[in-house]
Amino acid sequence: MELFEQAIVRTPSENFADGITPGFLGRADTALAREQHKAYIRALEQCGLRVTVLAEDNDYPDSCFIEDPAIVTDRVAVIAGFQAPSRKGEEKKVLPLIEKLYGTKIEIIQSPGTVEGGDICQVGTHFFIGLSRRTNDEGARQLSEILKKYGFTSSTISIRDYKSVLHLKTGMSYLGDHTFISIPQIANDPELKAFNRIVTTEEEGYASNCIRINDYVIIPQGFDRTIEQVEKAGFKTIPVPMSEFEKQDGGLSCLSLRIPKLNL
Repeated sequence: MELFEQAIVRTPSENFADGITPGFLGRADTALAREQHKAYIRALEQCGLRVTVLAEDNDYPDSCFIEDPAIVTDRVAVIAGFQAPSRKGEEKKVLPLIEKLYGTKIEIIQSPGTVEGGDICQVGTHFFIGLSRRTNDEGARQLSEILKKYGFTSSTISIRDYKSVLHLKTGMSYLGDHTFISIPQIANDPELKAFNRIVTTEEEGYASNCIRINDYVIIPQGFDRTIEQVEKAGFKTIPVPMSEFEKQDGGLSCLSLRIPKLNL
């Protein structure tokens, strides 16, 4: 499992509750979201990461979901291309920091390709690319070619038939040790047949978006059955509150760019 050294996060903006969301769970409480975000940062630090906290950006209500503008690896960073008009431009706000880390080892998804980081799941040197409402076929093709250039392999998983699944990692996460956690719909995808799978219930599907960082799995608080499953599989968990981010259709992975030890 890849070791991570640092992470980049962005404080939720004042207008966080105005971001893209279906609104099924009610309007998000920005003050509470900021408290939950602080707990999230503490969890990252508990995993041994050095965390860079970027200031809120009121130009982009969804900008705290900082994983989406870039795909970061140990060899290259790829600047994503947004499908949603309200998010176009977020990638430019992140680019200067990415340039400091990666120098010239940066690639950019070109229009009409669209890719968001939440649709990209890395397993060692292989990347699963989610085909979704946010990542189109052209974006996936470009990303696959970029990854190949740097010695990675990739394949696609379509989630377009699952209306409740925004990004690929909304419904599945790699925990390391040849194990995935996923919602029932994705668990039987042929791409995952070679892996051990922890399958959530329909009611606890939100907890399938969790993140393995070094020795721990950070997982949403309040999903006791799933937490128990993950711990029984041999993983140490750090539950964190996520209610306000769930209201905005965002998960744990969305809230950080986790940077591995670089090999540029």
